[in-house]
Amino acid sequence: MPTFSYRGIDASGKTSTGSLEATDRRQVIQKLRAKKIQPLEIRQKKGGASRAAAALDDAPAPSAKASRPGLTARLKRKVSPALVLPFFSKLHQLHNSGMSIGDAVNLMTQRMSDEGLKELSVRIYKDLSEGRTLAVSMRSQPEIFDPMMAHLVEAGEATGNVVPILDNLIAHLERKAELKGKMISALVYPVFLIFVALGVVALFLFFLLPRIQTMLDSLGEKLNLAARVLIGFSEFLLKDGPFIFGALALGFVFIMQWRKSDKGRYATDRWLLKIPLIKSLVYNSEICRVTNVLGILLGNGVNTTESLRLAENTVGNRVMLERYRGARAMINDGAPFSVAFKKYQLLPDLDLDIISIGENTGSLVSGFHEVFKMHSEELESKIKLSTSLVAGTALTSAFVMVAVLTLGIIMSILNVSQNLMNQ
Repeated sequence: MPTFSYRGIDASGKTSTGSLEATDRRQVIQKLRAKKIQPLEIRQKKGGASRAAAALDDAPAPSAKASRPGLTARLKRKVSPALVLPFFSKLHQLHNSGMSIGDAVNLMTQRMSDEGLKELSVRIYKDLSEGRTLAVSMRSQPEIFDPMMAHLVEAGEATGNVVPILDNLIAHLERKAELKGKMISALVYPVFLIFVALGVVALFLFFLLPRIQTMLDSLGEKLNLAARVLIGFSEFLLKDGPFIFGALALGFVFIMQWRKSDKGRYATDRWLLKIPLIKSLVYNSEICRVTNVLGILLGNGVNTTESLRLAENTVGNRVMLERYRGARAMINDGAPFSVAFKKYQLLPDLDLDIISIGENTGSLVSGFHEVFKMHSEELESKIKLSTSLVAGTALTSAFVMVAVLTLGIIMSILNVSQNLMNQ
């Protein structure tokens, strides 16, 4: 009978390892659950099957298409990233009440009335029943779960305490959804005004203005300045507009394709850190992710080396990632966080002071949480500023278009009236 090695978490929350004889992985899982051990990793020790199992456990997470080639378009539509928040909320509710992750997800497969949530729960439970962890299952569905979420859950499973991880993920997703709602609400009215103004201008240019021009031509008069400006603008859009918009579209496609290369990604990420306002958004979002993950991992007992490794996976900007890797190497060699972060310019002086005080007083985790809170507030304020600028620009554009249009109509009517009176 094959022998399997396992790593899991017992009822007391401690990591448990050992070996079991079983016919297959499912029987190993059954035996572990009988011992009240939640399996995290199962490997077969001998033979070709062992190598295959090890390759399966150690291989990087497959893409959604590779892991589920038979997934239909209908199920792809049903299961969307919007389901992540309700999924985590229900999982947190059940797991926090004392149920294991596997039992909680199994119950969700039976009780969820929403088809999307039910399908997502079935996928997750299938992976769990085959001995995979929740983090591995999440990685196999990158179209649903952000990689950062999988890294956090992996850390929680490694320490046997997933509840605070779920708490943080739920708070993050709720904050993100709230911010997204505020941005949409702030932009709906300006965008509506832009479309109304464009419609009114189009009506004037293509319906009213030709008739006014014909009338003035018959009277031997010329159009006023405002009307000529509108006509010139419309002719420019009709003749040169398609070429300009086409060039912009091609430029955008070229940049997006270039970003897929290492050189292009690094160059465009460096540009993002130089553009006013955008650089603040990018920088604060990266710092928020890193400090949040480090605070959670270190606070849950993950050692410094592993915490730094997992936090690195959350950094998206290549320039920031290069700095982080340099700081990570220094810290692994024994340097304090504050010294390493200062050398590679990851944090401003005030944040470095907070981290340094935390290191000296033994409250480094609280220091990271405080830095995360500060940058979260700054990021939210910058997003609100960006939204206000976009809304203000849209309103100003609509006002200018309507003002020029109104002036053109009034001046044209006055010209016609004056000419009729002169006759």
